[in-house]
Amino acid sequence: MKKILGIAVFTLALVAVLVHPLEKTDSVGLTSVKDTLQTSRLSFHGRVDSTGTITGGSNVKLLGTTGLDSATSQANTISTIGLKAGGAGVGDSVIIGVNTYTVVGVSDSLNFTVTPVLIAGDTDNTDPVYVKIKPQHTVAFSTVTAVPNGFFQVLLPADTTTPNNGLPDDAGYDFNTTVDVVAADVGVYDFVTGVATAAGATGCTAPANYHCFEVHYSGNGSIGQAISITIGNTNGTNTPVSPAAAIAHTEGTADTYPIIVNNFAAGVNPNVTAAVDHTNARLAHIEPVRVSATVDPTINFAITGVASGQSRCGVTTDVTTTVSSVPFGTMALNTFKNLSHQLTVSTNGSGGYVVTASENDQLGKDGTTTPFIPDSTGNAAGMTESTFAEWTTTTINGFGFSIQNLDAAVVPFQYTTATGACTGTFCARQFADIQGAETPQTIMSSTTIANAEDIYVCYRLGVGATQAAGDYENQITYTATGTF
Repeated sequence: MKKILGIAVFTLALVAVLVHPLEKTDSVGLTSVKDTLQTSRLSFHGRVDSTGTITGGSNVKLLGTTGLDSATSQANTISTIGLKAGGAGVGDSVIIGVNTYTVVGVSDSLNFTVTPVLIAGDTDNTDPVYVKIKPQHTVAFSTVTAVPNGFFQVLLPADTTTPNNGLPDDAGYDFNTTVDVVAADVGVYDFVTGVATAAGATGCTAPANYHCFEVHYSGNGSIGQAISITIGNTNGTNTPVSPAAAIAHTEGTADTYPIIVNNFAAGVNPNVTAAVDHTNARLAHIEPVRVSATVDPTINFAITGVASGQSRCGVTTDVTTTVSSVPFGTMALNTFKNLSHQLTVSTNGSGGYVVTASENDQLGKDGTTTPFIPDSTGNAAGMTESTFAEWTTTTINGFGFSIQNLDAAVVPFQYTTATGACTGTFCARQFADIQGAETPQTIMSSTTIANAEDIYVCYRLGVGATQAAGDYENQITYTATGTF
């Protein structure tokens, strides 16, 4: 049976913390500045170790040292700690070499598995391994000056070498070609569509190595107004790529990055004119914590006795059963006796369970083969181990059983099954006779995880005047099998 591995990924919450300004300024500081990220998870940028990564295989081995990947880009992720496994729709989408795969499993600190299998050209030593994390930024703050018809600017740090190639960088956010910037109208602030500009492009040259995100507004402005600006989208489209691990990164310790928020007067060039209000804060990015646990496959099966005088399968039980006995006791001729057991199954098997029933032989005198009380064939002689039929006539003797379903997913029949050969009040079947080479039959089942599913098995016995006196017995075997 296969063990089941449960994996959950928790991402630490991020709160931007106010710090002293990065540079001296005579402007007033905006208050309550924070950038709340959809996730503070670091992007992933590692390198392939070709000794454990083979074309046509599914295993990827990482190099456990920092350095340049095959594209001469700095890669500082040296373990699988930041990967999320789970297959399609759950596991990380990972770029290996130049193609995209899905992370299926994480084997250890250096090895993980992907689907589909690896393509030639993606298994060379030092080929890059990327996972792009693209969280939406929600930048919130309160104004301290009424600036009419001005604009707000948010600056995010950029890498100095590859700030806009759509891949994770080690020293800042990658602009990722196109970014959506939106500010919600509030108070006297009436915003127009925001403008995003990659570091170094026209209109975004100072300070150096920062991406610029601007939202312009009409209105007189006000003091103490809460403003909210979103950068990017929750589905990752038109959203900056978060940094991968920085040089000298320590796993489990956040890398921090500055964020600058400015309020400018109308019509000024932010590259040469000081902001009216200006505040710096910092963002922290860290690996997610991968929590793993092993849940052993389990199946629990219980037989519980039923007291006399209980209504089971539409009849009243005559004698109390125990967990290991069905004591019919002394039988009157051409009179039914009815007894019952409760069966309960629980399993964490993803494929559910099956419970089968059989008898070692028909009820034999003193447990031998002859004479014996035969299995009943029902009112119309159509009842077998695999076919249920009506059995209500007391002069039709023999042994058999019925089922009352409480909450099992599937049972093959019930005592009130009003179809085919049974339209009466007690539908029954024989137990499969192992001595007679009959196959054990399913009496309850499920195709999914089950939590305490129950049925009643109702035993019925009747004997006639031609039955030899004596003590009769056999053994019923219930087998519960889980599918894992």
